[in-house]
Amino acid sequence: MERNFLPISIDISNSKVLIIGGGKRALKKIRILQRFGAQLEVVAENIINEIYSTGVVCFLKKYESSDLKGYLMLYSCTNNEELDRQIAHDGKVAGLLVNIHDNPKLCQFVSPAIYQDGNILVAVSSNAENVYESIHIRNQIQEYLENHKKPEQ
Repeated sequence: MERNFLPISIDISNSKVLIIGGGKRALKKIRILQRFGAQLEVVAENIINEIYSTGVVCFLKKYESSDLKGYLMLYSCTNNEELDRQIAHDGKVAGLLVNIHDNPKLCQFVSPAIYQDGNILVAVSSNAENVYESIHIRNQIQEYLENHKKPEQ
């Protein structure tokens, strides 16, 4: 079945968002999500020091389905396909929006490549087919907008 993601903007400020995994993938996701004011929490058996330094709440533990209570959405950044499948299933059963890093077949949503300048936010998505092309197009849009800004009044 072909996937077709609806591009939407969602207010996650003050919403609880769970990130499962404590490595560089999780760190990258944390840095992006912090810009949007979510209450981020991490569950992982191993957590790199850079994640602790972001100020997010960390639970150094093995993932359990009971960890999903009270969240709007979750990002799985485990790099473990079997665990990701379990997390995707558990998240859907729990009614969360689910994103599994680098596995769009298990995702309910995908995150676009984002450029923001003040109130203007540009999001480029390839329907989870070509992330690098989305980033390339986002960068072209960013360059264009930065080179064509109207002077401050």
